[in-house]
Amino acid sequence: MKTFNSKLIFLLAVFALAGVGCGKSNEFQTNSANGVYQPITNDGSTPVSPEGPGSGTSTGSSTGSNTVNFTPVSIAEFNSYVAMHPLNNPSNFKLTVDLQNAGNGRYAGSVKISYVDTGYNYEGRFEAGSGTNVDMYKLKDAGLMEAEFNRWFIINGKYYFSAFFQDAYGAIVLVFDNYINQGDAQGSGAVSGRVYYKNFAQSYAQQSPYRKCWYIYEGPYNCRASAVINKNTPYPGDGYRLLGTFSGLDKAAAMK
Repeated sequence: MKTFNSKLIFLLAVFALAGVGCGKSNEFQTNSANGVYQPITNDGSTPVSPEGPGSGTSTGSSTGSNTVNFTPVSIAEFNSYVAMHPLNNPSNFKLTVDLQNAGNGRYAGSVKISYVDTGYNYEGRFEAGSGTNVDMYKLKDAGLMEAEFNRWFIINGKYYFSAFFQDAYGAIVLVFDNYINQGDAQGSGAVSGRVYYKNFAQSYAQQSPYRKCWYIYEGPYNCRASAVINKNTPYPGDGYRLLGTFSGLDKAAAMK
């Protein structure tokens, strides 16, 4: 029995490092030859941001900051997201978005979700790097940007943004589903949206250091969501759960 467990753990580690599986594992595989998954402007390019008028309305107002209040859908849901320790009386929920254009309209950087509970400050920091996937034996998607899926897109004339980020315990999808232009021709404006989360399953295997979870196709570290990859709807699905909402995030402060 001891030998069997050792072999099982070894196999799980191999699958996690390779980021490959069987069956339908290629269903949402990126097409590295094409690069752009869906033409989203008249010339097929990717917009850096929605600077044109008429992109939506918002109930929030710009604060000039990349940190805004965050409203969980419920304390029970937030407790499920935290998972590592029980919550007592959490308050002062904040969202901080710090992104940079890493090239071709793809945004890398970090998203932080913070709160206060029984006098202590807690913070979850989720990241997507600005580099590209290394070419390793049996690993897919070599040469693609780590932040390949983090971009603006258009559905029925309205601008949206969706993006993957992860920490050691799980992944989030950041969605901007509303943008209000301030009309000053400086790219200023406020965005509002949602945060979805998906915690990793417990596993003896470690995640590959060479791929973020959205490039892992099978196993406990697979955080892929076809909607974020294909940009055919703003909201992720695929096991992601809505954590909360926000408004009044200053776009110029959050996206540089």
